Amino acid sequence: MSDSAVGAIEALDRVESLIAGSPKLRDALLKQAYAGTLPNQERLGMSADQIDASLSGKRARVIGDMAAAESPLVAERAMLGFEAIVRQVGRPTLLVQDGTVEFGDRMDGFPESLDRHLQRIRNVVNRVGRVELTNHRMEWAGTAWLVEERLAITNRHVAELFAGRRGRGFGFLVNPAIGVPYGSRIDFRQEYERREIARVVVKAIRYIAGPNEPDLALLELQGDGALPEPVPLASEEVKRGLLIGVVGFPAYDSRNDPKDIAHYFGDIFDKKRFAPGYITQDSSEGLRLMHDCTTLGGNSGSIVFDLETGKAVGLHFAGSYLEGNFAVSVANIKSALAGEVTVRRLRDESRENERADSEHKPEHFSGRTGYGETFLSESEDLTGDAAGYTVPMPELDAQALEDAVKVIHDGLDTIHIPYCHFSVVYSSSRRMPRLTAVNIDAARYCKIKRADDQWFRDLRLPRELQLSREDYAHPAIDRGHMVRREDPNWGELAEAVLANGDTFHYTNSAPQHAQLNQNRQAWLGLEEYILGSAKTHGLRATVFTGPVLRDDDPTLEDTEVQVPREFWKVVVMIDADRERLHATGYVLGQGELIRDITEGFVFGEFSTYQVRIADIAHATGLDFGRLVNADPLARRSRREEGAGGHLVSIPIDSPEQAYLG
Repeated sequence: MSDSAVGAIEALDRVESLIAGSPKLRDALLKQAYAGTLPNQERLGMSADQIDASLSGKRARVIGDMAAAESPLVAERAMLGFEAIVRQVGRPTLLVQDGTVEFGDRMDGFPESLDRHLQRIRNVVNRVGRVELTNHRMEWAGTAWLVEERLAITNRHVAELFAGRRGRGFGFLVNPAIGVPYGSRIDFRQEYERREIARVVVKAIRYIAGPNEPDLALLELQGDGALPEPVPLASEEVKRGLLIGVVGFPAYDSRNDPKDIAHYFGDIFDKKRFAPGYITQDSSEGLRLMHDCTTLGGNSGSIVFDLETGKAVGLHFAGSYLEGNFAVSVANIKSALAGEVTVRRLRDESRENERADSEHKPEHFSGRTGYGETFLSESEDLTGDAAGYTVPMPELDAQALEDAVKVIHDGLDTIHIPYCHFSVVYSSSRRMPRLTAVNIDAARYCKIKRADDQWFRDLRLPRELQLSREDYAHPAIDRGHMVRREDPNWGELAEAVLANGDTFHYTNSAPQHAQLNQNRQAWLGLEEYILGSAKTHGLRATVFTGPVLRDDDPTLEDTEVQVPREFWKVVVMIDADRERLHATGYVLGQGELIRDITEGFVFGEFSTYQVRIADIAHATGLDFGRLVNADPLARRSRREEGAGGHLVSIPIDSPEQAYLG
């Protein structure tokens, strides 16, 4: 890559460090970039879109795009991942030839003799392959190794170059330039000065971890042809100081000093290598495994193994120059193979002091009218057809309708379970709400102080269909209100107190990953921001909320509770200027909903996104009727698509970033 391109990337490294943790500073910088007023932008040689993408976690793609104009080979190498040289001397990287390594005088002062480990090293290197791509501009993407029979493991960020989520499972992405799916194969050779190949086709994508989960993916290999035996996994976590080795395919990585690269690699890249080193940080207390073996881009997905036993102790995934390399622990690998998700968190001791659960009999709810579909039209100063402001409950598709719990309330059968100012549609199979609907009257809001929480079962529903305090005892999940406690608290004081208490029923609760529950400030402030905006008529809103329920949602260990990865919200009001319905949609999670309907989108940890209501409908099986056309983001998307752009979602760090049209 040219000096100017490298200089641009280094400059953005410094900028990224400066703006870390400050979304407002980042936004101000990007506004200048798009306006063409950013100092020295021309010298950077980067477009505003490239600067935006680079500061939004898409650095590898930006580097690849910049390098592509200079050399396709450089572009491929630049996109292979971020790995690192940790020690400038004493950590050799040895070429593999004919399935073995030669130590000799190439050890560069490594402090231990490896001769007695040679056979174990040979056993491992032959089970490691290069992840090659077809129908793709890149020749290869990283490293993989056999973890089970006909099952290879690599990094998520490697697999995402050619594969992604497809509906409820995973599959190959489509090359948009030629309209055909990408393909992949694992070559267990690719040795220096050797022409032999040992390629096995990747038959299917078994699993790709989410962005907030350990960086791994599982690839199912074709059934024909002989394969080496899988590498056994260590029976327990390793400790600092353990002698280890890494096997992978280092590619040139400009993040490291060129002198250090030349010292270790000369000009030989993209071929299989073995590198010895030590564990520098164990994975206790939920920390990532760290090691100091020499790696470069292309080592993503490399095996980290114990030289004494030949067993795998980790999956290499990233590094920082002269600081350290990181690996997924063997415990997380085993969890992925077992289909489990492990989220480490200290237990919230405040739960121990909560009041015991109780229950309410059907007569307790007598007279509750629930959600009102004409609520927005009940303002005296509205003109025009009041029916135009009616907002019915979303309709369920056939599968969701069959799954919905029907209750008898005041002598009538209904799936819309009524409470004070809100209603719930409840899933019998998942034992949580599928959707909630609440009317909010901010002009008549009553502040109700939150006392000691006590949660209740609603005995209009069978007890066995409702979760309990014991189901939420797992330290990795929180009990999340779907209708926020404050939302229905309006009207006369007694009415508001009743509504406040109604929100503490398990029918209004869904399990949330603790990390999600702790990163939802933008989500929580959306309703107040919209209600307080000049566009809202009468300080009234209707809000629909629910989880995105998927069959493959993770089941936390030691429980039978499936935890949704994402939650959605639709906020409806009357536009004060145009006196017409105005509706916006949001998702809180890891971007899985958008991943179902788009390709190549990069997502961070649990975040809030504004999305089209039509996309929420697609993912949930709910029909929002004319709210789809009352969505300003949908109108903006159509305009931008017509102009050659493509708007799918807006990441939201603060409520003010919501697009209200």
